[in-house]
Amino acid sequence: MKAFFYSILITPTLLLAQQPEAWVRQTDLSTGQIYDTPITGAGGAFTASLAVGESGSLFELFARGTAWDSNIYLLDTKVIGAYNPQALITIDSEDDYARGDLASGTFVRRTRADRPFTVNLQVQGLVPGGANMSERYVYLCVQGKNNAPGTYSSLGQTEFKIEESNLENGTYSLGPIYHQLPSPSVSLGNGEQTFTVVRYASYNVPDTIIAQPKIEIWPVASAAISTIEPGQVFIDRIPAFVVELNHLYPDSKTYVQIYKGTQVLGTIGNLVNGTELKFGAHYNPEQAQIVTNVPQSLTISVDDLSNYASQDGIYTLEVITHTPFFGRAAERLYHVTFEVDRVITSRGRMSTLEVSNSGSQ
Repeated sequence: MKAFFYSILITPTLLLAQQPEAWVRQTDLSTGQIYDTPITGAGGAFTASLAVGESGSLFELFARGTAWDSNIYLLDTKVIGAYNPQALITIDSEDDYARGDLASGTFVRRTRADRPFTVNLQVQGLVPGGANMSERYVYLCVQGKNNAPGTYSSLGQTEFKIEESNLENGTYSLGPIYHQLPSPSVSLGNGEQTFTVVRYASYNVPDTIIAQPKIEIWPVASAAISTIEPGQVFIDRIPAFVVELNHLYPDSKTYVQIYKGTQVLGTIGNLVNGTELKFGAHYNPEQAQIVTNVPQSLTISVDDLSNYASQDGIYTLEVITHTPFFGRAAERLYHVTFEVDRVITSRGRMSTLEVSNSGSQ
């Protein structure tokens, strides 16, 4: 026999003159058998008299009125079954960021649109071969929601179904998978996916969500530089330029660097002053508050690049970012190679001066 403890408390208004009679009525939902257990005092732990079968039992707490009130009152009711479905969910991403309660299954993780993630589920507490669908399965629904255009918010956006299934007791692994949000390209995915596990309605208990984690999908960052064209030759001061940065990851460090020579991926160059941007707790350990939880898009103006290219030659300008992905290794968002050749200007001036001097003689 399975024993369940049921906490009861007789309403104080029924105890005005004397201790009323109270009892718990247990009804087996499969056989209809009824068993009443008297309760004394003001309540406490209660042990079921009948074994609770697979279909469960209905427990009803009754109490009789005071001396001048002979009515019988139903104070509480609850269905207790021999099964208690549970779903434990984890979402694994290269970004270890999480907010919410991981233990309860109500939490938020995040990733970048071009990176995979894995969803692991463990379902237990169901009754294999049970008479009702609610005993044999829980319902899994994967839903998506795009962020509003030009924003990083899904507020007011329509949610859509991606896939659904019934799950029995067991362990399930989805992935590694990529996001399934509609977008111009995979790398521009911008929204969220939710994994909802529902206990089916049964015995007067409605459909109940038992786990509902989500993962935020952020677009891949991009960059562009105006004014400087590939292969351009500067014979004088390099003009000011603007760096346009889009979708910088909320946990990232991004900067502009320059080095002499043609582009070589992985080269460590000179940091251009005033271009370094740091977002998130990892890159801002001295700050008590996280700088941002959403991507950032902004522009930077640079007007002193000539100071980093004082000698003639070929130079490469790069926009670099570091994120939780690929072990926080440097990723190049943009590069442009150009040439500085001030000798041409000097020779031109010398030739002009010589011609002028000859004419004056």
